[in-house]
Amino acid sequence: MSDSQEFTLRWRGRQSGPYPVAEINRMLDDHKIGMGHEIFYQDEWITLDAFFAALQKAAAPAAPRMNSGFPAIPLATAAAPAAREKGSPVRLAMAAAPAGAERPRRRLVFALLAVFAGFTGVHNFYARQWMTGLLQLLLSVATSLMSFGIIASWLWAIVEALVVRRDGHDKEMI
Repeated sequence: MSDSQEFTLRWRGRQSGPYPVAEINRMLDDHKIGMGHEIFYQDEWITLDAFFAALQKAAAPAAPRMNSGFPAIPLATAAAPAAREKGSPVRLAMAAAPAGAERPRRRLVFALLAVFAGFTGVHNFYARQWMTGLLQLLLSVATSLMSFGIIASWLWAIVEALVVRRDGHDKEMI
């Protein structure tokens, strides 16, 4: 794929562009767009996450198969200096790590955090539910300042420990 190829972006039905890949990377770095934006690629709308995964797959050279009994270990440190350059192909490949590569959260850890420190919202931060965790922390601080204590936040956390089964990325906790 050439660097001069341009793509149209879409967010909530509103289209913008066309943009070259280097400009899309710059907008991602500046947090003007996110990986949830859609891009028109190969006659269909796909997320930027899937787009970068397709670019990485297309740019990946076929690795030679080794016949030794030892597993091949890729060296990521060789690409690190080049990855700092804006718009470099290595940077594109590194930014294209699929969202599914994250480890699932453990339900037992979530429940224990909720029971013992749930009034702070730490269990929601663990489960990637940032806004809920922040709301619990603010509720805890507000009720403590008004001399009500942390009972409301703690009860909220106990209910979540019993009910919540999925993390903030909508993945089932194990």
